[in-house]
Amino acid sequence: MAVGSVTTAERNIITVLAVDMVGSSRHIAACDPDEAQTFLDHWLDHIRNSVERAGGQIVHYAGDGGIAIFGWPSAYEDHADRACIAAWDIQGHSEATGPGGHPVNFRVGVHSGLVGLRRGGRNAIYRFDVAGATVHVAAKLQQEASPGEVRLTAETAGLCRSPLELTPYDTSSDQVVEVYRLNARPRDVDHNDVARRYQNPIVGRADELAALRERLPRSGGKSTSVALVGEPGIGKSRLAAAAMSDALAADVRFCVFCGAVQRRTTAFAAARALVGDMLGVRGSSSVDHLHKVLAGLTIEAGDRKALETLFIVEEAQPRRRKSDYTPTQIARALVNAFVMLALTGPTLVLIEDMQWIDPESRQFLKMLARADTAHPLCVLLTSRPEAINEAVDIAESIIHLQPLSRTHMEALGRQLWNQDWPAALLARSIERADGVPFILEELLRSADATGAAGGQSLPQSVESVIHARLQRLPARIKIFAQALSLLGEEVEIQLATAVLDVEVGELLSALFELERFAFVHPLAGHAMRFRHQMIAQACANTIPRDRRQKIHRAAIRIITQQYPNLHGRYEQLAFHAEEAGEAELALGYLWEAALEARRNSAATSLNLIFDRALSIVASLGEVAEEKYVDFVLMSFPSMLQLGEFDKMRTHLARAMELAQRQGIAAQVCAAQAHLGMICWFEGRYEEGLLVTSEGLEMARALESPALIFSNQIMMANLLHGMGEFSRAISVLDGLNEVLRGIPETSKLGAPASPRCLVPGFKSWFLNATGPYDDALDYAHQALEIAVREQDAYGEVLSRLTMARNLLMLYRNEDAVECLSAAREIIERNGYDAVKANLAGTIATALARIDRAPEAVRLVEECLQSRMHLRTGQVETCQLYAGYAEALVGVGDTANGLAALDHAVSIGRTIRNPWVTVECLCLRARLLAEASPGDCRIGQDLNEVRAICDRSGVVSWDLSRLVA
Repeated sequence: MAVGSVTTAERNIITVLAVDMVGSSRHIAACDPDEAQTFLDHWLDHIRNSVERAGGQIVHYAGDGGIAIFGWPSAYEDHADRACIAAWDIQGHSEATGPGGHPVNFRVGVHSGLVGLRRGGRNAIYRFDVAGATVHVAAKLQQEASPGEVRLTAETAGLCRSPLELTPYDTSSDQVVEVYRLNARPRDVDHNDVARRYQNPIVGRADELAALRERLPRSGGKSTSVALVGEPGIGKSRLAAAAMSDALAADVRFCVFCGAVQRRTTAFAAARALVGDMLGVRGSSSVDHLHKVLAGLTIEAGDRKALETLFIVEEAQPRRRKSDYTPTQIARALVNAFVMLALTGPTLVLIEDMQWIDPESRQFLKMLARADTAHPLCVLLTSRPEAINEAVDIAESIIHLQPLSRTHMEALGRQLWNQDWPAALLARSIERADGVPFILEELLRSADATGAAGGQSLPQSVESVIHARLQRLPARIKIFAQALSLLGEEVEIQLATAVLDVEVGELLSALFELERFAFVHPLAGHAMRFRHQMIAQACANTIPRDRRQKIHRAAIRIITQQYPNLHGRYEQLAFHAEEAGEAELALGYLWEAALEARRNSAATSLNLIFDRALSIVASLGEVAEEKYVDFVLMSFPSMLQLGEFDKMRTHLARAMELAQRQGIAAQVCAAQAHLGMICWFEGRYEEGLLVTSEGLEMARALESPALIFSNQIMMANLLHGMGEFSRAISVLDGLNEVLRGIPETSKLGAPASPRCLVPGFKSWFLNATGPYDDALDYAHQALEIAVREQDAYGEVLSRLTMARNLLMLYRNEDAVECLSAAREIIERNGYDAVKANLAGTIATALARIDRAPEAVRLVEECLQSRMHLRTGQVETCQLYAGYAEALVGVGDTANGLAALDHAVSIGRTIRNPWVTVECLCLRARLLAEASPGDCRIGQDLNEVRAICDRSGVVSWDLSRLVA
């Protein structure tokens, strides 16, 4: 069976502690061998006790020290805290000395990260092997530490939940980790400070918070009990903290206990802590003090005796016989004591992580929630789904927390937003977080710490939690979770059973358990789905490479056998091929996926496929160069729709160089057309005209309609940008001959239908020379073709040129209606490259129908999203021109004129007569309205006349534009 028997090899994020005694040879140099052994055994026992007391395990002894691990095989989410506590305790030996009188000191290094783990052995004696860079980093830290010092890395510090007192080290230039010195034993988290854990306002939980506020205790109110249930990271503690803040503001008394995996079988751990806090007793309290405190309680004698059996263990009777009191009696005594001590007014009891509360304390909480109290009491629980039954047994009402909507995740992301990050980082992080706030926060904090633009790696703080949860699953169920994670976030049942070679019943039984532990969603239809992608990724990271590759190869075999039609499965196959180590096969599957995306006009998907292909090409090197050229040229039109100019400029130059070296004329010609388009967007018209002229000559020699069209239409646009309007229109008209005999549905590799583009651009060109009614007719022709052919991008371009002509004809309401339809298409399809153009044009139209505030908002949203940095110079110029008119419309004339100055500067820089005249005319009008005597009005009009005389541009009728 492919799932296999229970394996003992895996990978996990854990914390490694390396320790060594300083100068052990000096201590035992003059000792008898037996004395030396006794001395070393004593201190090795001290190390082992310190490690095991904190929940760790020694996996390797070496002379006078060793290596310990925390977080495996025992699953602890707080493994980093435990390692730091053990490290400090190893050093805490009260200035002890060795046989020769020299002080006994240790060096300790602590580091957290992903390691390979294996459990094995013979003759029933287990041995644990740990491998990976994490072990070597910990050992290196230990070697470099001073006597009596604990050194730890930023990775360990970042995983710790306890407050740490640290001093940073100036690391050497070749040091790959940040290093700190631990200055004190880690302090326990102040759970009573829960209300102040979060600095930012809560997002997206208005309904849940309102429901919780209704149940908070208040004078004259009734007692309540409520449980917040949801998967890890969903925001249970955040919501509880908001409730605690309300309780503080209302002068409500509150008590807090946080469950911990190491105390889930310690009888009455939570109850004893809550009552002990009220009594003011600690673990170090003397027996006499405990007797005195309990004697002062005004409770029944039987309850007092029951509490004595719980709190007091006489030194002479550490192993006394079983208590005469039942757990129920002790629980009732604890409830009575707590009510007497705490219920002096409205009280809130918060119990975090119900899944880790011991059974006896759960009985106490159930009784407390139903206790008859003089003042209102609210018992508030937080719980993961696997403890839902226990939560229901205690709480009278349950609030289930679902993943946040994208809108709310965006609001949360903006709270953590760094304006220097690329916009794609936030979008990608929100997508990966899948509605789970904790994961989004950790992704963005990880990016902030590393300065990275959001890669695919999982923050250790997230992965470590998932690994610990995985470790707590039954062994067989854990294997299923691991194997399924390799098949994807969503997996068809039929595919899973075939790849894993198991019966359907066995798989469904495993999925039921995984659902109970919140690893997967409830089964729906014929597929299972992990609760979010990061659970699948973290589970997959625990599997050794050989086993991973074996499962991925099985997946490829089953998919290609079971599904004769592979449409829609190429990306899935590419994933499995890449993970199986079959890079060339993966690249071939990605090419098929890219072709499929292009056929479906899925530009955003094609962009993602392109990025994946680039990483594989880089790993393959020279053998993949030809396929690299294919990818660049095929993806280019779609990339420009998304505004990926910088990306494509770099790759286009490289692809053209390789195509020339390979002697493939058609690819060189295609690259020339693409380069011409880049030059057009950037305002480098003369350079672009030269390139496309060469490309057109080559295309005609090749007799390729597609290459002729792509080069010739770019020539026309470049000529328009240079102000050679008659020549531009002539070149454009020449394309009608090229298109004769070509089916209307053929795109010839263009981003929109060629039969739509030709009249659309002709409308655009005529807009510069004055015949607006004729230009509008051509825009209507283009729009009819785009709508008939369901050409979304062609429809957007047609509507943009139509709106420009409507504005020149003073049909401003019609222009707004036309552009609103274009805006919906742009947002639906992600056409980023035209967003700036649209925002500027619609802002102009809105400003002219007394909707300037709306216009300002639209442009500022575009600027904040940095879309103007992902488009052409003309489009950016028009954005600022529309912004200027909108700002003046809301009374902000100074900033409006400043925006217009920027637009004029762009037009002059790229030497585009049309946009320069438009912006100068607009500035002259706005200045005439604000300051009629401004000398710049005459200067601008003189410049306009000179440009119009030279190029044939028809300027605006300023007197009519004021209307």
